[in-house]
Amino acid sequence: MDRDWTRLGKALGDARKAPSVALTQEQMAEAIGVGRSVIQLIEAGNEYKKPTPSMRAYAARVGWAEGSIESVLAGGEPILKGAPAPSAAASVPADTGLPLRIVHELKGKGDLLDTAVIPLGEDASMVVVVKGKPGASLEEIERSLEAWRKAQEQLLEVDYRDGEADAP
Repeated sequence: MDRDWTRLGKALGDARKAPSVALTQEQMAEAIGVGRSVIQLIEAGNEYKKPTPSMRAYAARVGWAEGSIESVLAGGEPILKGAPAPSAAASVPADTGLPLRIVHELKGKGDLLDTAVIPLGEDASMVVVVKGKPGASLEEIERSLEAWRKAQEQLLEVDYRDGEADAP
């Protein structure tokens, strides 16, 4: 399997410079307990046999979830902590049979934060897609996910039998 170390280095460097992190190479090095030269080597895309502990600490410091390094090396995207892995639904083609409003929302700006299927009795179910605002910080994403968890709990408590939507 080919690994794109240059792509990983650029993605980590871009994440470090992003407004939600905004660290210099020196500050990143200090934050993860390495020398600046280690940060420079990582961002330069030097090839390694496997991801190093320093790379993993770097990725964690910029808010990437476990598995993001491997995803980027393989050509995918990093996953933010607290967010589920990206879904194929984020790139849904218009001819899927879904209402255009749903396709538009799935393709729209903002990160896909979560999805859920909520049963509506024996005969139907509800699909919920939760998206964050474009460019949200890690803290904003965490707040959005917490709000969704509360809403999801309420949705799951509703009794949908016999067409009646009564909360217990």
